[in-house]
Amino acid sequence: MLHLVLEGGGMRAGFVAGAIMALMDKRLIDFDVALAVSASVPTLAYFVTGQRKEIEQVWRHELNTSKLVCYRNIPAAPFTLSGKRPVLNIDYLVYEVFKKRYPLDLNALLNNRTLCYFAVTSLPEVSLKLFRPGDADIYKIFNACLAVPGCYPTTVPIGEREYLDGGTLNPLPVQSVLDQTEDEVVAILSKPLDCETNPPSFLERALFWRYLKSYDWMIDRLWDAAHLYNEEVFFLEMLSQKRPARAFIICPDNIPPAKFLTRDWKKINRTIDLGYRKVEKLEEGIKDFVTHRQA
Repeated sequence: MLHLVLEGGGMRAGFVAGAIMALMDKRLIDFDVALAVSASVPTLAYFVTGQRKEIEQVWRHELNTSKLVCYRNIPAAPFTLSGKRPVLNIDYLVYEVFKKRYPLDLNALLNNRTLCYFAVTSLPEVSLKLFRPGDADIYKIFNACLAVPGCYPTTVPIGEREYLDGGTLNPLPVQSVLDQTEDEVVAILSKPLDCETNPPSFLERALFWRYLKSYDWMIDRLWDAAHLYNEEVFFLEMLSQKRPARAFIICPDNIPPAKFLTRDWKKINRTIDLGYRKVEKLEEGIKDFVTHRQA
């Protein structure tokens, strides 16, 4: 089976969105299983429904706004867990942008041949859960997948559980869906291969100290997630070096212009363009990888 795995990374995931749009333009869309984390979850949903225009409209025109990235709320972040003053207004993004302005083709999503997984952190057991379309309201799933600890001050209830961004536990859960003896994977990362993920800095801990205090397991799990990410990247590199290769990695050569949080329209669009051009550069290699699998 051929898998597609998409890393998140806030605005840095514009690289992933650009690469996905290029794959759609070049008709490289035949995947059996697809998994996305955090900011790339809506991108994956629009990808499998064929809504390329919506991906471009959202990423190029809807993210560089104070309605989403609320710098004015940063000073209050250490002192409040109120959902009314988030650093990232995920409710606005999900229910105003995704649901109202660019609604998903739900029928296409639910009946698509590609088996989709959206990663979340499940509470109170603190475990990685993979939602599928149809498991719950898709916009509620989006809300949970995008609930970045600290930046979005509350958890998201679905049924009897509470959920957070899946990257809290594993930013790149490749091995959770991949059969290690047979499956092959195209992985689109939002960071270069030599860029290791680090645990929260002192500044990040200070900024979100009240949030981290309320979830006393958070620091240890974020630390574990940083190490796990590096292990997953190493695993992908090992698969890519097999003969024949079982992994094809698409990633930027350097850290993209758009960092995790930004309202800089130019940097976001440059990051998208980097992802698109990277697929153009690797197009023949991607086609060969897929063709070898089908041969």
